[in-house]
Amino acid sequence: MKTLVSILSTFAAGAAQAHESLVPHTHPHGVSMLPGIETIGVAALVLAVTVIVIAQFKRW
Repeated sequence: MKTLVSILSTFAAGAAQAHESLVPHTHPHGVSMLPGIETIGVAALVLAVTVIVIAQFKRW
């Protein structure tokens, strides 16, 4: 069973890497739906603040 899963995973990974959405391309339809660096930065900041707040509440 492990062998079968390993073989299928190999094919799935190969297909995912060959998918056209992973290749750099232009967006003729407008702005990309992928998050930009600003969005990732804000998400990291929110996550850090959340972790600090939770740590403070656990001390009480």
